[in-house]
Amino acid sequence: MINAFDQFLVVAQILPEPLLLVTSAGEILAVNQPAARLFSKTSKALIGQRLTEFVTDSSDKIIDYLRACSQSRQMILGALTIHQDQGEGIPCCSQGAVIQPREAESPAINLLRLEKRTSNQFVLLNQKIHALSKEIQQRQRIEVELSQSNETLRQTLIKLQNALEAVQTEKMSGLGHLVAGIAHEINNPVSFIYGNLTYASEYYNNLLQLIHLYQQEYPNPSLVIQQEIQVLDIDFIQNDLKKLLQSMQRGSERISEIVKSLRNFSRLDEATFKVVDIHEGLEAALMILQSRLNPSHQHSGIEVIKEYGELPWISCSPGQLNQVFMHLLNNAIDALEEAEQVRWSATDRRSSPQPMQNDPSRIWIRTDKLSDRYIRIRIKDNGSGIPTQIHHQIFNPFFTTKPVGKGTGLGLSICYQIIESHDGQINVISDRAWGTEFSIELPIV
Repeated sequence: MINAFDQFLVVAQILPEPLLLVTSAGEILAVNQPAARLFSKTSKALIGQRLTEFVTDSSDKIIDYLRACSQSRQMILGALTIHQDQGEGIPCCSQGAVIQPREAESPAINLLRLEKRTSNQFVLLNQKIHALSKEIQQRQRIEVELSQSNETLRQTLIKLQNALEAVQTEKMSGLGHLVAGIAHEINNPVSFIYGNLTYASEYYNNLLQLIHLYQQEYPNPSLVIQQEIQVLDIDFIQNDLKKLLQSMQRGSERISEIVKSLRNFSRLDEATFKVVDIHEGLEAALMILQSRLNPSHQHSGIEVIKEYGELPWISCSPGQLNQVFMHLLNNAIDALEEAEQVRWSATDRRSSPQPMQNDPSRIWIRTDKLSDRYIRIRIKDNGSGIPTQIHHQIFNPFFTTKPVGKGTGLGLSICYQIIESHDGQINVISDRAWGTEFSIELPIV
């Protein structure tokens, strides 16, 4: 309190403006002589009284103004009218700020500086205040309208995203049915061929044994038979026919594996949760994408390195997880193709031969058990990586770095929602010199 009065007395002695010390509750603590003359009162008559007793303005308005001053050390502009015993009141412009903040035992103390205004000046000030108030209200209305528009756009975006997800799900479901149908149609003739190869091999061995018996019993065949044996090259036929049957058997087994992978992949139309082997889904996705992994005119081939750990079977929607694996692997292949094209372009400019031997395109698939509750699947490529500034956007709907017509920007968003619906999480680590790795953590149950 002493410090506030000392500051006031120093200021009051050197300034001719009317100055007052007022609490946030409106009690007048001190005034200087210019202020006493403005109020047409003595200092003794003012000190200890309420400011609201000497002005024509409402008490609520004055108290709100003083409270605003109590919360700021910067001068707060206000307006009040001093009551006069005769004639109209004296309009004044006030500037107030706290000089001693509120304490536990005492209210805040404000310093008020008053300036007498003519009627025209006061009216002009009120007009400015009124105009400012209207502008503030207009801005508040605009903010409310913008907030409502943003909410409407957000809801529209959610509806559009749900519609596109439904289209994507329907498309993948149709693809699952198609693949399942193809697998079934292939499986029937392959099973027939594979089953008959066993009998064909048995018949071949029986005929070969009969030929050997004829050669033993008739070591000197007729000239006609000798000529026919020489023309047919019977020794070559015996060896090659055996290899031919073995090749047909291996081919049939390979087709059976492909059919099995197609059936696994056809789980895309399954929405219910089942207990499955995650590795089967990964192998099915790799089987479907094998043509993109092989060397082509777009790239020199992609090596897949599988580092599978011992994983328990987990409860999940296998069709949805297959969709995630397919998309992540497709993205990795796209990134490697793009990176290889960039390297080849740079090589053409340098005219350096065989640029890819020291930096082949690779995809790593790693699985491991994190704990008794979670497993982890990591899919990494050694492509050009994702720019750091867009890491936080890659799971956003409709965000894509691919050219127009090549990507919709929904793939990673759908992957994120699928993993989230499994109570898991998906994260990405990427660096231009290292590549990109997507890590998926899934609960076992």
